[in-house]
Amino acid sequence: MGAGRAADNSRGKRLLMPEKSQTAQAEGAQLADGAFPAWPLPPGPEAAAFARSIARAVLAELDMPPAVVGDAQTIISELATNAVVHGDRERAEVWAYLSRHPFPRLTLKVFDAAPWRGTGGAVPADATALITGEPASDACGGRGLMLVNALTEEAGGCWGVHPTRCRLGPGPVSGKAVYFTIPLPKACAAVLSPPVLGPVPERLCELAGVRGLRALVSLGAEATVVHFGAGLWVWVKDGALLYELPGHGVVRHPPSDAVEVVEQMVRLREEGAAGGPAPRAPSWDLC
Repeated sequence: MGAGRAADNSRGKRLLMPEKSQTAQAEGAQLADGAFPAWPLPPGPEAAAFARSIARAVLAELDMPPAVVGDAQTIISELATNAVVHGDRERAEVWAYLSRHPFPRLTLKVFDAAPWRGTGGAVPADATALITGEPASDACGGRGLMLVNALTEEAGGCWGVHPTRCRLGPGPVSGKAVYFTIPLPKACAAVLSPPVLGPVPERLCELAGVRGLRALVSLGAEATVVHFGAGLWVWVKDGALLYELPGHGVVRHPPSDAVEVVEQMVRLREEGAAGGPAPRAPSWDLC
């Protein structure tokens, strides 16, 4: 049975965690506990419905309002459709995780293994061409991404696209992820900082290892440093994770944001591999 696939025909109707060896997650872990689930997208027309079922299950776990659940289903349906129509439909995935910096939020990402084109600048002139490979005059793709932008903005979130690596299947295959974020209501229990899953440096190395990044740990008197190669490192100091993000200076996260921090390390490594300039700026984020 493949990673993240159901043992019966109810695929997508219940929240399934991918195989432990693929995600380095404890069996049955919840998003609020730091879980980082991933699901393979079907390579056909059923991809949109499957992605909607994932969004519905994830947001139900977080007790999100029905209107937000509906909008999230619409957004991820558009992104899943783009992935299987314009991307590499045989290597498409959906990911979900929580982070607390700069505010508590849910991130949903749709990955596919189509080659990363880059933007050539901080903001592309044509987001539709960047994500789908076709010009904005394409009515379906253009209107779909306009809807993604409008619904994400209305929710107070962000969306964008960046190079990254797959999380399922054999080997760290490169590609791109289109993501969107949804702020968590203050009343949501997931806002509370969860216990960290094990020692922080080991957690960072574990998350990086399943993406094909070999991380090395250096113990110092003032801080522990986790090296990811290519001039990328994370300081573990005073109950925080710190790293330098080009164009943004030093970013500080709580230890519970280990997934988000490693996602940034993978993103920066892939930007460098794609020939990004220094400082790197080929990804795109609209917040």
